[in-house]
Amino acid sequence: MFDPSDELFSLKLVCTLILAVSISAWLARVLFSSLWEGDKGQRDEPVEPGGGRTQSCATLPQTGVVDPVAEEYWSKGYGRYKYCGLRAEPLSSEPPLPCRSPSKLPLPALTDEERHALSALADRVTDLRDAGSRTDQSTLARYLRARKGNVVKAELLLREAVKWRQTHDIDRVFTHWNLAAYEQCLGPWWLSGGLFGHGKRGQAVAYERLGRCNFAKLASSMPFEELLKCDIVHCERCVAALEEDAIRCGHPLIGVTIVMDMEGFGWDQVQYNAAKTISKLAASRSLLLTEITGQILVVRAPPAVARAWGLFKHLLDPGVVAKVEVVTTADTPTRLRVHIDDDAIPVYLGGSKCIDGDPECRSVLAPGGLPSPAVIARFSALAREKVGERAPPGGDPVPARQSAMSCCWGR
Repeated sequence: MFDPSDELFSLKLVCTLILAVSISAWLARVLFSSLWEGDKGQRDEPVEPGGGRTQSCATLPQTGVVDPVAEEYWSKGYGRYKYCGLRAEPLSSEPPLPCRSPSKLPLPALTDEERHALSALADRVTDLRDAGSRTDQSTLARYLRARKGNVVKAELLLREAVKWRQTHDIDRVFTHWNLAAYEQCLGPWWLSGGLFGHGKRGQAVAYERLGRCNFAKLASSMPFEELLKCDIVHCERCVAALEEDAIRCGHPLIGVTIVMDMEGFGWDQVQYNAAKTISKLAASRSLLLTEITGQILVVRAPPAVARAWGLFKHLLDPGVVAKVEVVTTADTPTRLRVHIDDDAIPVYLGGSKCIDGDPECRSVLAPGGLPSPAVIARFSALAREKVGERAPPGGDPVPARQSAMSCCWGR
């Protein structure tokens, strides 16, 4: 069961859905084995649009293989602006960087008791502040909310997060890490979707095209450590974008509404190992995205997923269940409009938002899908280069943004 005090439940929800559907799938396989075998193999590879110009960036140095789909996705910049979708002009800007003035972040309305707890927590972590870790009031308030105002538990959680950041060198993500590998190369596919406008309460809205990603196959095609690095970069960009938006709009961080699109989800994605990997990523996100998620709308869900949620949601904390909706394709547009205005919903989900004539808004919402073996091989080659990830002895590192692949996303 989810910890009731843990408000970050996006990936844990996915884990629960996969496990729930796994049980349903096992029963289906036992009872309807002939039908199962008849469908087997039809979803082994997702159907992707073809075409596109052939350029050098998708030509693998090891094999010379060219992937035309990857060329199209990279050359058109799919997903390039996935972290810029909260800005008025998302297509004319660089991705956000960590907040330089966290003291400017607005605080939510606090009771006298909450203000006292915030002050007490600040007094307990002065050593972290002196060591350069973020202990601004907005950050402390998030960790306090995550532990229901318990100062001691909030301090433990914050120290755990600081240790995690130190262990994985997260504070240097945008100056020392190889962003060509861990952000750009897989950008059109993973992580899918992106930040995309605001909801009716002023909250940021994020879309994830999880159903198309075939996470089970993706996770089996690359080491977990590399997948984790991609996720860490994603988390850091998200926090940077949300804090930038909070300062610009003059409101405190409001829990993000996540629209999780399950279209394309198939039986081949129902794997226990994938659920385990998601759970491990959730442990990292619980430290990096503390108190970021507000609500999850699972849309275009296959009927089996909707039924599984109806059966298994009773195992979860009621507070979590209250923040989750799982709806089928037919009900998706109606339920989205309850939370988001029509002009902030992309056309492909029944809204009116269109970017550059693209109803899927793929420059901001990465389309997802399973990266081809050629793309995975390209990623592996880039990851081995370790470009700019550590400074040479006695020297300065190459800034990560300068070391990125110049051919990806038109750079």
